[in-house]
Parts: sequence; C-alpha cells; structure tokens
Amino acid sequence: MQISLEELQKVARAYRAQQTGTTPLEPVPAPFVACEEADKQLAREIAQLLTQTPNVREERTTEASREPLPAKIIAASIMRRVIADKMSQ
Repeated sequence: MQISLEELQKVARAYRAQQTGTTPLEPVPAPFVACEEADKQLAREIAQLLTQTPNVREERTTEASREPLPAKIIAASIMRRVIADKMSQ
C-alpha cells in the first residue's frame, strides 16, 4: 500500500491549518541552511549507516503475514504511515 500524492497533500494542508494562528512563545530563529557539500556529506553518512544496519526483523515480518511480503515493502509502508501520522498531528 502506498500513500498517493493527493493523500499526502491533504495531510500537508491539515498540518498547515493546525499551525496557523499559533504564536511562538519565544523568538523563532531563521532556518539554518547548510551548504550543498554538507548536505551531500550527511546523505553519504546516512546511507552508510543504513547499509550497515542489520536486517534482523525479516524473519518476524515473514512469519507475521499469511502471504509473505518483502521486508522492504513493509518498512516503506510503516515509514509512510509514521510520516502521515506526524503531519496530521
């Protein structure tokens, strides 16, 4: 199952609607913008961490479903749901 672009846009609109009208309790600093090289370095570090992370839950996800699904599909579904839930809070 994937979240469509339309569903994500609805969640984003709902999230923005919740954010309007709230006054910060203290001054909000300007957003930090890293240089492109720093962004690339961070992306490389994250990719390296992800490749080093062992996939120890694949057996459990296969056992849990009647029709075995690839762990990548399950992980992607979980991450999409977490992002959508965070945006809708």
